[in-house]
Amino acid sequence: MASGAILAGDIGGTKTALAWVEDGTISASRAYPSPQYSSLADIVREFLAIAPVRRPRAACFGVAGPVVNGVAKT
Repeated sequence: MASGAILAGDIGGTKTALAWVEDGTISASRAYPSPQYSSLADIVREFLAIAPVRRPRAACFGVAGPVVNGVAKT
């Protein structure tokens, strides 16, 4: 895989969906039950362990919920 992969995520209180996107194509994706993890970092680490690329060029996350003092709460 090329090193131009982007890690994309849809973060919510019920589930967190992560995907690798390369050249506009999703090459891998997986959904995780958000309440079973203590942080987004824990979910990302688990996804990186099974993902085709270990180090993305960039990451982008959409978070459902308010942001207060720079911190998102789902």
